[in-house]
Amino acid sequence: MGDLALCLGLLRAAEFALPLSAAAAAGEEPAAWPTADGGERVWLVAYTSAQAMRAATGGLTDHHRVVSLPELAAGWPDPGWGLAVNPGLPVGFFLEPGTVARLAAPSPAHDRAAEPGSGAPIMQKPLRPADLYAYLAEGGSRVSGYCHQAMDVAHIATPAVLADALGQASEEGVLTEQGSVNLLRWRAAGLSLYRVPYGGTDELTRAAVAGWVIEEPPFTGMGFAPNVDQVIREYKIDGLALPHGAEIWELTVSGVEFRRAVFDGDLARWLLVHESRPDETSPGEAPSGAGATSPETSPGEGPSGAAAASDGALAEEPSPGGPRRAAARWQRHRARVGGAEYEAVPDARPDGLWMRLRGAEPAEGFERVGPGLFVRPVRAGDCEAIEFVTTVGEWRGVTCKVHDERGDELLVEYAGGLLPVARELGLRRAERGVHRDWVPRREVLGLRELAVPLDD
Repeated sequence: MGDLALCLGLLRAAEFALPLSAAAAAGEEPAAWPTADGGERVWLVAYTSAQAMRAATGGLTDHHRVVSLPELAAGWPDPGWGLAVNPGLPVGFFLEPGTVARLAAPSPAHDRAAEPGSGAPIMQKPLRPADLYAYLAEGGSRVSGYCHQAMDVAHIATPAVLADALGQASEEGVLTEQGSVNLLRWRAAGLSLYRVPYGGTDELTRAAVAGWVIEEPPFTGMGFAPNVDQVIREYKIDGLALPHGAEIWELTVSGVEFRRAVFDGDLARWLLVHESRPDETSPGEAPSGAGATSPETSPGEGPSGAAAASDGALAEEPSPGGPRRAAARWQRHRARVGGAEYEAVPDARPDGLWMRLRGAEPAEGFERVGPGLFVRPVRAGDCEAIEFVTTVGEWRGVTCKVHDERGDELLVEYAGGLLPVARELGLRRAERGVHRDWVPRREVLGLRELAVPLDD
């Protein structure tokens, strides 16, 4: 693992010289991808330096542009192409497209191995009105779909540019009527739960990169958001339970961010944050777009804010939806400390991962936070085991995750990553990469728990 981490760090930091024609270097024509025909595969040609390029071409090529490996992968022109590095030189090698993807966009776990001292990455995901309703009105605490690291878009200051950079400008509701974008933001806990979506838009392109995802376009399949002008790593998550302290932020059209809500993992509810925006909104309002209603709710029942508190303070009142502990039975964290097993909530802090142990009775080290609820924060390193537990079952012959229940129905979500399978099942598309629906409980067979160890 040490050698692999070192190689990943070196290759990700490397810069390559791509040959350019004289006309392209003078701006007289677009820059073309330099390629070589290898018979069974086309190879994109790159060199580790301008000197290597000149040596390999006998000085016939003087012009080049410099790109990094992530920049190459983010704009990869064809999933069937490979990468030829230093062809014609004694030290040269050829990389399959799947290898390029995995070196350019390693998993968060590999990133941690390359930089052991790095803190938990801050993840981010745009929210639509239905998402805001689920969190603020219904008290939801689960997230699915595609997310990215907040640091990868820190240079983007306006909502429209951010939506375009993520390839979501055409997604209905990402931009509100006021031109804002609402963002879910949290520190990652359990890096193995964040999978890099290697794949393609059909079986042929998926196989070309040895991936596991078939997704609707726009989709690169190389581990990056679908925008060739940006380098934004993306990850796929399926029914992830949010950690304590997750936040909802609103990025306004003027480029100013406002924190709108904070998730209290102890009480399993969202607390509204009141910050003044005298130029656009009165203090105490919920995020722009939060008034949207769910398909099963009458207009006007969505959240409309709470009593104002001082600027930047947490509201005394929870978000209108209140707690949803019933849903927690289908996905939860558990930790073992001192031989005893507890339901727990992850609390990813800058100094590392903590687990907030939950108990129904007073005990040493536990603090009362509500009626019949006592919490004790402990460092993850002091736990003998930590697991994220989900419930899965077979529906129409396909393994699906179970997220919730109502009466004699279960809410199932397909997490296999293959769009044709999700469509064949007839599941409702919630957003790109998320397909779920309420189905009769009797049709879901073999219900069982699936425990994934947290590797933090």
